[in-house]
Amino acid sequence: MVADWIRRQFTSAGITQFPPGDYLPQVQGQFGGAVMLMIDVSGSMYGQPIENAVIGARAFVREAVEAGYKVGVMLWHTTVVAVSEPDRDPAPALGILTQAAAGGGNALDGPLFKCHDILNKFTGDRVVALFGDGDLTPKQLVLEKVAVMKADNIRFVTRGLGATAAEEFGSISDEDPETARVESVDELASGIASMASSLKSSGLLGKSS
Repeated sequence: MVADWIRRQFTSAGITQFPPGDYLPQVQGQFGGAVMLMIDVSGSMYGQPIENAVIGARAFVREAVEAGYKVGVMLWHTTVVAVSEPDRDPAPALGILTQAAAGGGNALDGPLFKCHDILNKFTGDRVVALFGDGDLTPKQLVLEKVAVMKADNIRFVTRGLGATAAEEFGSISDEDPETARVESVDELASGIASMASSLKSSGLLGKSS
């Protein structure tokens, strides 16, 4: 038998009728984090690879937002093709993904510099979720920049399409390098989407406002 008091009706002023305080953004910034999803759109991604990458990226964006992260997207080849800065609203990131088209060569150093500048504007857990289907060209400059970003407490989660890319991108991951491997184009969407699991396992899920 259910106690009568459980059915009793209580009334009070709802907390949502009051506007948030001036310091809410600063408080929110202490939890969750910011992630930049960097998607390789070089010429070798033409056709099914870029289509599957976009499918996976969309899933990543939605899952990252659900995990309490501000999410941004960067499309890159030899330079930054298009970018949206991290936001709690997934719309800007999803909008950038509609612009994805394969073309150009491969150079990661410039895009990483831009990514670092963006993430330096945020607090909390800061993450680079990086996908590529080639190598870390120009390698020495890329490794130096990654080291600087890691010294700034920025984490790297990576995926590489095929054995060569998986080895290259896995070498800079803060996770087990084997998690970077995406065996085939058919697995590309799920491989990119799976990077969101590193956000959920950071211990910050559910702490954001």
